[in-house]
Amino acid sequence: MFTPGQASDAQAAALRNRRRYSFAEMALLGDADAFNARRADIRREQIRCALHRTFGPESNFSAEDLAMILAGLDSAARADWTAALLSEAWWSVGREGGPIGAAFAFSRILHRLGSALAGIAPDPQATVGDCLPNLANGLKDALCDWLARTGIVPLAHLPLTDWASQLQAGAFSLMGRRIITSTPKHRQHPRNGLRSDEIVWGRAPARLDVGGGWTDTPPYALEHGGVVINAAVDLNGQPPIHCYARVIDEPVIRMSSIDLGKRIEVSTLEDLADYRSATGEFALAKAALVLSGFSPETADWHGATDLPDMLQRFGGGIELTTLAAIPKGSGLGTSSIVGSVILGTVRRLAGQQLSPRDIFHGVLRMEQALTTGGGWQDQIGGVIDSTKIITAEPGLIPDARIHYVPDEVLDPSANGGATLLYYTGVTRLAKNVLQQVVGGYLDRRRATMATLDRIRALPARTAEAMSRRDLAGFGAAVAEAWEQNKALDPNSTNDEVETILDRVAPHLYGAKLLGAGGGGFLLMICKSPEAAATLRADLERDPPNPRARFFDFSISRDGLAVTCC
Repeated sequence: MFTPGQASDAQAAALRNRRRYSFAEMALLGDADAFNARRADIRREQIRCALHRTFGPESNFSAEDLAMILAGLDSAARADWTAALLSEAWWSVGREGGPIGAAFAFSRILHRLGSALAGIAPDPQATVGDCLPNLANGLKDALCDWLARTGIVPLAHLPLTDWASQLQAGAFSLMGRRIITSTPKHRQHPRNGLRSDEIVWGRAPARLDVGGGWTDTPPYALEHGGVVINAAVDLNGQPPIHCYARVIDEPVIRMSSIDLGKRIEVSTLEDLADYRSATGEFALAKAALVLSGFSPETADWHGATDLPDMLQRFGGGIELTTLAAIPKGSGLGTSSIVGSVILGTVRRLAGQQLSPRDIFHGVLRMEQALTTGGGWQDQIGGVIDSTKIITAEPGLIPDARIHYVPDEVLDPSANGGATLLYYTGVTRLAKNVLQQVVGGYLDRRRATMATLDRIRALPARTAEAMSRRDLAGFGAAVAEAWEQNKALDPNSTNDEVETILDRVAPHLYGAKLLGAGGGGFLLMICKSPEAAATLRADLERDPPNPRARFFDFSISRDGLAVTCC
């Protein structure tokens, strides 16, 4: 067959007399089930021999792919595979000091495994023991200890879906812990840097995100880098976010919120460290103080055992007052910017100067500690003035490059009032949204990955339209950003929001809810100043709910300012 010129006549005759089959005939005669089963076995073996590549940051191996593999195994083999995946996740923790691609391998494995197991559970009552018999026997003691510390306990009687949720929650917990510990412990504890009669005053604008949001969110941003375009804005003529701090004689920390109308007094380390809730009162202020060194875990206090002792060494107690003159759940990056202002104020209280990069990463760590898991664009949007396109390369500590963009088509004072900012009166907390979107990324859900790629391309096109002073093109880019946000998270809109959008659509080139969506503020790019005036009059005459209202906005040319007075 390979050298027909050397074949004898007998060999040639034998070949000609053989029965011949077409590929179509072979497909009918062959055992397709056995063929596909053999292919699946080979693929499973290849994947198992290269788990570190299969779950690498560039791999598109998804939770659905893993579910198909696990579904094709018997229960004993499935338990063996699960043990191998858990061992790989555990081993990857030892590579935390390696390249950024290895930093979140454990989260990728745990979340994908949890999603895959949830997808193949035969029914809600099926237990770990039913689906993964003797799993615990295949795990090393040290691995079991690590899992238990992460909140993952493969008890045989536990419903498999519940254990899958533990795996997913563990993925987020470990990811947050990795980001929080990315900055070394303070070598020296904070010391009072003020005169006895001085007060520190920090203030900052809000943030309008125009395009690229979600590409700044860990771990996507830390593994792939991110690109965002946003603007710092004052509301109703002033920066809306403020923090005031002073040193007092009593060895306590007093925290007040003008907008919430609440005040607390913290006198113990346990109370100060109790901030791990996105909705907890004064959680941001507590987290900022802890991460600024008011904790034995974040600074060397040389034997200090309680908060009064720390404050005595600091030079006095602390009185901290905040004001966020923005409705809750606004989508204007309020919590991140409040964190930035508090962090800058507290550090100035201690006589320290923080670089913008330190603030950006400090707030990223704070939000991971609070379990809200936000990205870096909100704090950069409020700390840095004007309208800018922000790019950060992959890395555990984002190093943002900022390029300013002409903003006449966004600035109402420059476009005749053709852009409007409207509070819809609908609120939404971004935490669950973040978990859904980040979970889709960790699972390598194909629709999520494709949408993130499209979102990443938007800021450059938006900036181009802005540089041309093309109001219609800018509006179209804003509209596309809104469509991509809805594709990434369908819950970013709802019937009440869609009713408002349908009502205003005839007057607009484009609009989007800001931030994670679901409510909050709506940015509207009107077809003309006249269209904006008509639209404003209509909504002011007949608002969709008692809370809905317009906010006047202007581009901030100051950003974050922290001064002593």
